[in-house]
Amino acid sequence: MKRIYGILAVSLFMAFLVSGCGSDGSSEAKSIIKHQASVTEGYVNGLVDAKNAEDVVKAIDHYTEGMKKLIPELREFQEKYPEYKQGQMPAGMEADFKRLEAVSAKIPGAMMKVTTYMMDGKVQAAMAKMGEEMGKLQ
Repeated sequence: MKRIYGILAVSLFMAFLVSGCGSDGSSEAKSIIKHQASVTEGYVNGLVDAKNAEDVVKAIDHYTEGMKKLIPELREFQEKYPEYKQGQMPAGMEADFKRLEAVSAKIPGAMMKVTTYMMDGKVQAAMAKMGEEMGKLQ
């Protein structure tokens, strides 16, 4: 369970970091936050709709692949704009950020599906892979 909460914390960290971008780089920030919202929404919906361990694995794998693509974008953004910290949200990102906040709030409930199938070896392997990818953000 600690790994699950760690992954959630990293996801939320990314959301808050990206949300703090100013005028330069705001279009990149908007793209990143939209991408993260879509990936996270797909993950939550996939878990909620899961009927068995295989469905849970598919949701986890889809999220992992989405984050695998997003993490390099975020790292590049952080390197390109090191001055950006939490702060003023660029205009036009309010709806995307609210969408990400809303879907992120559903993660703990959706994670109950994962705990139901946590003894399944494939679910464990998918969670380990997701943890490995999310660890690359730090």
